[in-house]
Amino acid sequence: MKQGTRRKNLILSRFLYVLSLVFLSFGLFSLGWIAWPAPTDAVQLEIPAGTLPAAPAGADYVSLSDYALSISWPRWVRRGQTGEIHLRLTDLLQEPLSEGEARASQVVLIEPALYLLPVDPPGGVQANLGDDQDLQLTWQVRGDESGAYPGKLYVSFGFFDETLNDLVEVPVAVIDLNIRVIDLWGLDSGLVIWLGLAGLLLWGALFVLKRMAVVR
Repeated sequence: MKQGTRRKNLILSRFLYVLSLVFLSFGLFSLGWIAWPAPTDAVQLEIPAGTLPAAPAGADYVSLSDYALSISWPRWVRRGQTGEIHLRLTDLLQEPLSEGEARASQVVLIEPALYLLPVDPPGGVQANLGDDQDLQLTWQVRGDESGAYPGKLYVSFGFFDETLNDLVEVPVAVIDLNIRVIDLWGLDSGLVIWLGLAGLLLWGALFVLKRMAVVR
């Protein structure tokens, strides 16, 4: 009788052990998928001082300095989470000015445009880049629906035209962006986290039950 009971407990113990490993693997895989960092794409280019290639013919629209433009964005974003687009525009010359001398500020206009992918803050950004200054901007993109979202980031220099009484935009860079929103088993990231924690909790509970079955 005791031998039969011991054998049943051994079988139950092995079953609970295998089942606990299944939940452990499930929990670690789910949480690992959430924690795995997203790869990034990046573009770096220089904007030389002097007349801008895209300036209208006959217009005296120039870049006031040599600038380095660096842009990075996530290759993918998990559904329900956010990713960030980073931009940095750096003055490469940074020449010291003599006392009383001043250089005009470079008007910079930047706008990310991603079809159907929410961008925060929305719309364009206008900034004045002075001497020895760096411009750093960050946008957040939220993945609400799975899929591929192509888009562009437009960088222009602005010049006030007194005749038109308006600001004329001269493009200096157009960057192609492509961000994918991914999911796991069609679930939102929040649900994947809860399932991962539940898997670890069940693993712990089954491990305790296994120990109890061995003792009995």
